[in-house]
Amino acid sequence: MVATGLKTFQLSHRTTSVGPGIVRRFASFALSRNKVLILGSDANSPQLVNSYGFLNTSIPIVFSHGSYLTVQDATLLRSTNQHLSITAESERHYGHGDSQSPYIMDQASLGVDTHFTYSTDIIGQARLWLQTVRLLFYSQVLGNWGIPPNNPMSVEQSFYLATRAGGLALHRNDIGVLVEGAKADLVVFDATSPNMLGWADPVAAVMLHSNVGNVQHVLVDGKFQKRDFSLTTTRNYTDIAGQFLASARRIQSIWEKTPYPDLTGAWPYTPGINYTRAVTAYVEPGQENGYPPVLDWYQGDTVSDYEPDTCS
Repeated sequence: MVATGLKTFQLSHRTTSVGPGIVRRFASFALSRNKVLILGSDANSPQLVNSYGFLNTSIPIVFSHGSYLTVQDATLLRSTNQHLSITAESERHYGHGDSQSPYIMDQASLGVDTHFTYSTDIIGQARLWLQTVRLLFYSQVLGNWGIPPNNPMSVEQSFYLATRAGGLALHRNDIGVLVEGAKADLVVFDATSPNMLGWADPVAAVMLHSNVGNVQHVLVDGKFQKRDFSLTTTRNYTDIAGQFLASARRIQSIWEKTPYPDLTGAWPYTPGINYTRAVTAYVEPGQENGYPPVLDWYQGDTVSDYEPDTCS
């Protein structure tokens, strides 16, 4: 994806279908216009981009997800000052994981992936990532019967990822900081809200206790976009919401008419990989699991699917 102001140009999610020619064309476009090149999914390999000769440039290149980064990828990010965007909620939603990302946080920022699937609450993403890292590093000690005397990751580090690190990923010194001459992009939290009341450390209050309902003001480039808990749009919000819902319904109707793919047999993109069902969680007694039981593409699970002799 090439970010050009409010417009974006997105590459295919498959490296095999993108090819070096397409990558070169889009990268050249970004370089010639001083824009940001964002690569996601299977095209997010720093080694791949470096092989095309575009990684070591002053133009920021942000690698989204980074689920399968290698040591060589991390080394390239550091040596070329390019960055990773950690999308914690997305990796847990799809099960991709991000086991290498805690070791490259010095060249990382945070992202929300796509707002139609996840929340756009960057504090929520930062909190999820904070506790993920803590669990990982705590477990390394506890798993060896040790007791960690320290907290592996501070709230200040998480807050940094949610703010300043995003500016650094874009090679911008005027974003994510409160200094003279920086962009006046501000978020003001109401610390008198019940969930934040009584805090001693403001960073901890925001990172551990806040939610989007606590956001009182939002300024973008010095202009109020939200003031006293209300959006400041000059248009009628009811009309905007109506247009949005009409568009959403139109898109949903297209998906409703689209046949679901056959998710059985061989995975079509990688030889030797097959579709394999994951265990479905059951919270209530019986066979109810929250999924519709009668659909052409999904017949629902049965208890026999998870009897001891079929579970591994």
